Amino acid sequence: MSAVLDVRIRWRKAATALAGTALFAFGLAELYVPLAGYVEGEGPDLAALPAGWLAVLTVLLVGYGLAVAGCTSYPRTAAILAGACFTAQSFTPVLPEWPVVPLVALLAAAFGCVAVGGRAAPTVAAVAYFVSLGIENAMAGDSDWVFILFVGLAVLGPGYAVRMRRAQGARLVALAAEREAAARTDERLRVARELHDIVSHGVSVMVLQAGAAQAVLDSDAGQAHASLDAVQDVGREVVTELRRLLVILRGTEAAPEGLPSLRRIDPLTAGVRLAGGQVDVTVTGDLAAVPAAADVSGYRILQESLTNAARHAPGATVRVSIEVTGDALRLHVVDDGTGSARRSAGTGHGLTGIRERVELFGGTVSAGPRAQGGFEVRVELPFDADASAAGLIPTGVTG
Repeated sequence: MSAVLDVRIRWRKAATALAGTALFAFGLAELYVPLAGYVEGEGPDLAALPAGWLAVLTVLLVGYGLAVAGCTSYPRTAAILAGACFTAQSFTPVLPEWPVVPLVALLAAAFGCVAVGGRAAPTVAAVAYFVSLGIENAMAGDSDWVFILFVGLAVLGPGYAVRMRRAQGARLVALAAEREAAARTDERLRVARELHDIVSHGVSVMVLQAGAAQAVLDSDAGQAHASLDAVQDVGREVVTELRRLLVILRGTEAAPEGLPSLRRIDPLTAGVRLAGGQVDVTVTGDLAAVPAAADVSGYRILQESLTNAARHAPGATVRVSIEVTGDALRLHVVDDGTGSARRSAGTGHGLTGIRERVELFGGTVSAGPRAQGGFEVRVELPFDADASAAGLIPTGVTG
């Protein structure tokens, strides 16, 4: 879009420069090669003008040409220059009634000033037009103000219409730029959230398993090997998730079965169990009826909740309740770990990610320590078609 606008601006400048040059050349031809008497025989004979007046008129011709050539690049300056030249010519033996050049230059400069000038441009154009023509009218002894007003409205009116259209176009371009910037920011946040969910869960489980292997390395080699095998399995799962995310970010469609799903949560619960905890899962309703975006978001929310439980309350019992109704998906994750440790640990990015996911669906979320100990997360994701579609558009895996 920017390149197209640059080309248009260059062509417009070239066109106005060519028009100014052509008008100057035409004026020179009228001045130095008079083919007929001035205004059909009325007025001075151009061929009989002294050299000094010819030089003055030539300078004024240069001013007219520059005003037309710069009417879009320097609109207010061009309008003032055209008006000044028009006024100055009113005090020469050849009034601006001289055919074509002076009036055309003044009208072109006034039109360009109104159409593409700044805030004060319409006022500058109107003053330059009416003042210069008023002085010329007085010097010529003519009082045809109706004609002057008619021509002024015929030129300044369309110029103002062009001005309004340009302003509307500029507003639309600015609005599109704001929307694009907001979309990019939203995209970065969604990708960051997805990466956090993938990496945080995998690394947390791997750290726990590596610590467990180190603790029993000398006393129970078999258990140490099992923990290290779990580290490898989780590592491979994380790599697979990251590759799937990269494929989607590159624009390749992901198969529905490749997306995370609440129907496949065994790897999530296994991580907590390997950390020494226990997970009890209760499912109510048909998980196959959950829309894809809500299914993915529910999986990520459950993943973050179980990751927090494994990280901050190792060895705790975690109860997971998944309920599918006709219009919503409800998740309830509660553990019996130490509440005080949970409040003081972590950065809060996981809970922020959960809230962001829920907001996309217009759902509700509550998370915090329980009075009787442990931590609780409650989430409700309504099945809204528009929100669900929006949740999958940016990356294909976030809700």
